[in-house]
Amino acid sequence: MPIKTARTADFFYCFPWMLKDVRAPRNIEGFARTRNRIVREYPQTSYDRFPSARVVFERMEMIQSTAVSALAGAKMVDHSDVSAEILTLKRANVPDQLWHAVESAAEKTPDLLNFLAVSLPKIDLLGSDGLFARTGLGDYSYDVV
Repeated sequence: MPIKTARTADFFYCFPWMLKDVRAPRNIEGFARTRNRIVREYPQTSYDRFPSARVVFERMEMIQSTAVSALAGAKMVDHSDVSAEILTLKRANVPDQLWHAVESAAEKTPDLLNFLAVSLPKIDLLGSDGLFARTGLGDYSYDVV
């Protein structure tokens, strides 16, 4: 998975109600319907307000980069792929305790995780119909398409 896609999925895992602002692509069947169901299932509360999704997303980058570096250092993701901005999980190197913790978290939000792991990555990464353009989380005007 491209790191930009993983970062975007991480943002929406933390703030699922923000999926309401994602422009649904027509070429991904059921995207809008599933997105709308998830937004209804994970509503925003009065404690979940912040000024700008893009600012929060940009501020998360340092934490996400540090996490990717730590995973690469522990050989849980392929380091050569990280430099190419691709995340490739090396399951054999993930400790069982961590794997079980991830599975436990996944059991609590299977619909959200499935959407973020399967549907969201189907959106092209670059251009005016790309991931950052559709989510409003990043600059896409300089993308080479």
